[in-house]
Amino acid sequence: MDTQPWLTEMPPRSFLEGCAFLCIDLQENAADPFGPPKPVTDATMPPLWKEMGFTPEDVNEANDFAYRVCAPNARRVADACLGAGLPRIFVHWGARYEDLCDIDPEVRSLLVQEGPDPGTCRKTYPPSSRERPAAFLGVRDGDYVLAKTAQDAFRATPLEFMLRNLRVRNLVFVGGHTGACLGKTARTARELGYGTLCVEDATSNAFESNRIERLLAFGFDWIVRTAAFEAWMAAEGREQP
Repeated sequence: MDTQPWLTEMPPRSFLEGCAFLCIDLQENAADPFGPPKPVTDATMPPLWKEMGFTPEDVNEANDFAYRVCAPNARRVADACLGAGLPRIFVHWGARYEDLCDIDPEVRSLLVQEGPDPGTCRKTYPPSSRERPAAFLGVRDGDYVLAKTAQDAFRATPLEFMLRNLRVRNLVFVGGHTGACLGKTARTARELGYGTLCVEDATSNAFESNRIERLLAFGFDWIVRTAAFEAWMAAEGREQP
């Protein structure tokens, strides 16, 4: 039985009225669907990561969680939302220019320091298999895919226009990082008046040691787990006339 104080009851049934699924930054270079991530070592870690307090152990634990837990659970949540007929929006990093001149300057500065192939922001045009949501998510025709150029998706995409046009009032969040793109997008969503639900075990972070701490810092209205979310969605579906 879960005893964590941050696990809450499910929202009222009305939450699903005007609700959309929102996946942040689960893209092909974030989780390899064909095998586990390559371990990071002290020798292969960028010097900037070390200066920021990263350790190989913490990074490897975060990457392992993203691969083993977050990725399959994100697909389960996405499928549950598809079954309920909710709009599904997938947001990923993408830049139009090789020099990343359209990326948030603070993020671009960090990427330049990390080296010529940071693996976080890549050109969106021409597209390749690495500049799109991960294949394991099962994106299909009718879904919405947005490339962003800053951590906060509301700042760097037409996400707000899309939600208003879809008459969305509430959002189901999965993805990462809990301390960066996922959290900052959720914070803006709350400031704009959207209800926010996060599926905790379908999230990732740069450090596994502070994934939950960072998730809590952004004040989601509800924080639940995949199995409970699936059960709730199934029950709501059975209750529909």
